Amino acid sequence: MKKTGFAKTACIVAAFCLVAAASPAQTFTVLTEFDGTNGGNSTGALTQGSNGNFYGAAAAGGADGLGTVFDVTSAGALTTLHGFCVLTGCPDCAGPGSALLLAANGNFYGTTQGGGDLEGTVLKSLRLAS
Repeated sequence: MKKTGFAKTACIVAAFCLVAAASPAQTFTVLTEFDGTNGGNSTGALTQGSNGNFYGAAAAGGADGLGTVFDVTSAGALTTLHGFCVLTGCPDCAGPGSALLLAANGNFYGTTQGGGDLEGTVLKSLRLAS
């Protein structure tokens, strides 16, 4: 087996470093920001609807501070579609806890961290993306 010389190894490492340094860095553009009234603490992924908009849920924010469901366009226009309520026994619960799933039937499904028997619920939203 032939040994690779130090100079050859150094050239290979230097070439690798130059290629890695010359690769363009990934950049991100902020499309919109949550301000508390339109949501906050959004940790789930966005789901693209059939209309091209992106849909998501924020665990906090909204009128009662218990989370929102929102859509955002690729240009960054954010619309709050639903704010979760603070009422005892509120039918839609509170604190969405996951990304929304767009099912083949056109409905969105998601979960909440509170509500039901205080342990959370599974929700269906009728055709938000239509």
